[in-house]
Amino acid sequence: MAKKKDAELARYTQELWDTIMRIIHGFRTGIAADEDVELSFPQIILLMELQRSGTCSMGELSQRLHITQGVATRMVDRLLEKGMVERERGADDRRVVLVTPTKKGTCVAQDIERLNREKMVEIFQSVSEKERADLLALLKEIEKRFEKEGTP
Repeated sequence: MAKKKDAELARYTQELWDTIMRIIHGFRTGIAADEDVELSFPQIILLMELQRSGTCSMGELSQRLHITQGVATRMVDRLLEKGMVERERGADDRRVVLVTPTKKGTCVAQDIERLNREKMVEIFQSVSEKERADLLALLKEIEKRFEKEGTP
């Protein structure tokens, strides 16, 4: 009986994972304001974090995104090449590297957020208010469990 339950849970978690990945992919398609701009999903997340917080040190950015500073540096390098961010040394401490979204980066991040909110409104119009509340409550509970583990 336990093996059957384990197999069912394994199938469920695989289906849930696949569904989450397809949803994420749905939100990242067709989102760039400029068709010449191609961004990976992690680059989008970084850009949106900068758009919300403004200038941020590489250390702060890596902590907020739960990535290493090396990964953050490579992502910022790629966004710098695309004209989405600027990087400069701190005035008080030259070891600190500050990252700021450019006007182009801010516009792209705002477009991404606007388009995704529009997409969500369109999708959730046909979902009942109770179902939406239940979904949000469940997602918040999962988020709490990740936070308890130290993985928000």
